[in-house]
Amino acid sequence: MTTQSAVPATKGGQVPLKEKISYAFAEFGSQFIWTTVGSYLLAFYTNVALIPAVTAGNILLLARILDGVQDLGFGYIAERTKSRWGRFRPYVIFGAPAVSITMILAFVNPFDGSGAKTAWAAITYVLLCFAYTVANMAYGSLAGVMTTDSGERLTLNWIRNIGSQAAQLIMNVLTPFLLAAFVINEAGKESGGDTRSYLITMAIYGLIALPMFLITGFNVRERITMTPEQQQVSFKDTVKAVLSNGQLMVVFFTLLLNLVGLFGRIGVMYIYCIYILGNPTLMAGVMSVFTLGAAIGTIVLPPFALKLGKRNMMMVSMLCSAVFLFAIFIVGDSHGLTLLLVLQFCYGLSGFAAPIALSMVPDAVDYYELKTGVRADGTSYAAVSLSTKIASAVGGAISLYIIGFFGYDGAAKVQTATALTGINVATNLMPAIMAFVAFIPLLFWKLSTKRMNEITAELDVKRAAQAEALAEGLSRDEAEQVAEHAAEEAVAHPGRD
Repeated sequence: MTTQSAVPATKGGQVPLKEKISYAFAEFGSQFIWTTVGSYLLAFYTNVALIPAVTAGNILLLARILDGVQDLGFGYIAERTKSRWGRFRPYVIFGAPAVSITMILAFVNPFDGSGAKTAWAAITYVLLCFAYTVANMAYGSLAGVMTTDSGERLTLNWIRNIGSQAAQLIMNVLTPFLLAAFVINEAGKESGGDTRSYLITMAIYGLIALPMFLITGFNVRERITMTPEQQQVSFKDTVKAVLSNGQLMVVFFTLLLNLVGLFGRIGVMYIYCIYILGNPTLMAGVMSVFTLGAAIGTIVLPPFALKLGKRNMMMVSMLCSAVFLFAIFIVGDSHGLTLLLVLQFCYGLSGFAAPIALSMVPDAVDYYELKTGVRADGTSYAAVSLSTKIASAVGGAISLYIIGFFGYDGAAKVQTATALTGINVATNLMPAIMAFVAFIPLLFWKLSTKRMNEITAELDVKRAAQAEALAEGLSRDEAEQVAEHAAEEAVAHPGRD
């Protein structure tokens, strides 16, 4: 099989500063959708729509299963799309309006009957998941096709994460107060919001998110394309290539395990603030210190991955996350709010690995392309996106099942002691265990910085040799043979021109 063609961003594969900055905007807008959904949708279902916790958990699982079915298929379609904007940018540009609209609809429940409420919640959540996949999965794939340089990919995802942390910091401060400001009765304030306050708040966030996606879509450029031969690889073979890429699976399972805990925690954190901390507006402070810690961590620490290794930094992140979560579970609010906030900050600081993990995906794609000749940018990112979707569904559902098992009642103003224990287990102990288990897959990662430099150099030689051979009139099979020989020579004699 032939390798892809690539046009470097600039000399050395550097991405222009304008594009790097523009790349962060879609992530900024994305967080106004997905972090809002992850942090407040479960509370909306149980406290406002009054859907039982177990039923809400089933909705999450159903929607995510359906969403997961489309992920790999959409990734396959996206990476073979031909348009004036490239392969992935059109879905960022035209998918953004659908994301904003469906997010608002998910926080509206116009029915009173139990069956109708459940059906509306399930349908709108499924539509939101589908729209978000189209826009955000295409967005996430861009880093792998904007440059061939592994370091630049880390930088892009590092900048992307800054956009994420900035949005989360703003939202963590504003959301609880917006929900309280727009309520129409005292009961709504006590439960953390009502139908009116949720609708207005989500409409504001949907309008913020839309132009953010468009700024990214119109300002970045795709530079890595697929050859006609690679485009003809069947969906079955593409999925096989993804599943047989061992290094990609390391990233998949690490993210899956860790995010099950993280998403499960985020989903019930608002409930934790309402009933354990006793004040829903404390969500602003609790999540803000977490986000501040995460922002500092993701700004300062990821660049060290190029020297210390991406895997090693990921391992440190997983272990530290587990330790701080377990500490929060033990002390809770029993030693005062100040200690809780300090531990929240430390937990956020330990979560610096997000941009590192995302930069490992195109590294795994390059590794597999060099090994087999097959490249699957979109489908590979779809697989990693699928881990996020599964984790969101399973994590949210597990948390709801836990609090439901311990007797949580969303209609009750005061929870039993047993129910409070369940909230603490779901919010802190479960994610601590999952963070620790997520350490295990990283033991199998073998793409060090040195190895990635070698892979990049070998791929560059293959691409250049193939392009030259095609220009001289050789057939594609002959050009592929020339490219393979050139790569073998580059490995045998790395210093030879």
